[in-house]
Amino acid sequence: MNRRSFRLPLAVAAFAAVAAGCGGKDKADAGAFVRKTPVTVAQAAEQRVDAIEVTVGRLEATSAPALAAETSGRVVRLFVDGGSIVKQGQVLAELDGEPQRLAVASARASVERLEALLANQRRTVKRYQELRAKAVSESMLEEAIAQESAREAELNDARARLAEAEYRLDRTRIKSPVDAIVERRLISVGDFVAPGTPVVTIVGRDRMRVVLPFPERLSGQLKPGLAVTLDQPARPGEVVTGTIGEVRPMVGTNNRAVEALVDLPAGTDWPPGGSVTARVVLASRDGVVVPAGSVVRRPAGDVVYVVKDDKAVERKVTVGIRTSTLAEVLSGIETGETVVVSGAGFLTDGALVTVREPGTTDARS
Repeated sequence: MNRRSFRLPLAVAAFAAVAAGCGGKDKADAGAFVRKTPVTVAQAAEQRVDAIEVTVGRLEATSAPALAAETSGRVVRLFVDGGSIVKQGQVLAELDGEPQRLAVASARASVERLEALLANQRRTVKRYQELRAKAVSESMLEEAIAQESAREAELNDARARLAEAEYRLDRTRIKSPVDAIVERRLISVGDFVAPGTPVVTIVGRDRMRVVLPFPERLSGQLKPGLAVTLDQPARPGEVVTGTIGEVRPMVGTNNRAVEALVDLPAGTDWPPGGSVTARVVLASRDGVVVPAGSVVRRPAGDVVYVVKDDKAVERKVTVGIRTSTLAEVLSGIETGETVVVSGAGFLTDGALVTVREPGTTDARS
């Protein structure tokens, strides 16, 4: 064997020894590396939690009369238009009242004439009573008394006609019966209207209410007396509080819902017909709560991961009230336990975790 052939086995053996040494070191390093999931945590705490349902309803008036003319005449003045805000008793329109004024004058003249005739007849009766024993027969006195009664009846009839004429004259000035908003004007200056002719439609503002629709599933939770917070897009920043006064079912073939009615406080200056956003507190109680992100849905149900000795321990929980930020835990978690918030969705029972501060980079250890 020559020298070159002898050196080749020695080189191979040396290379194998080096390779074996390096491979053993890599395996040791791999065994020493432990992967941990970075998470943020929070403490389960006991506090009051509210179950709030948000819905969008409509604002309506409990009184919305359509005003009509009560006497005939030609429209000579209009004082309002659609959108006008009016007070109770405010004049909305005026009709030509000349015929009514003439009727009042005629009726008043009749009253005055009959008052004079009655006064004269009463003097006659008194005189006959004084002369009854000397120059006046009993029949003449009875006739005078009968004429006095007739005059009294005629005067009462004339006074009634005068009152009617004055009423019709007053009705030439069409007035609002309530504080309201004019929804629509139906007449113009120069139009002739007869009794019963629609003049304006108004929406009363003396009592306003909000009609709130809710899904059928909440029918058992809605009840009179529940607190409601209301706001209207047309009035940003203006919040009104009230309570549900009535709940009425609206379940039908094409509609499976319920409606809650909320009376607005007196003096609320919101325009009827607009939309209203409502937040109803369906339930409010003290309980153990965790951040909403701590509750994870698994095939077995809702779970929360509790941190113990750098491990995530899976707890099956029963969740009560849920809000956008909190979840009430009815069972499975005790007050003061440390629960995983961010990163809970990546965990399994027994997984190793490393706690990081909220807002830091979500890097894997």
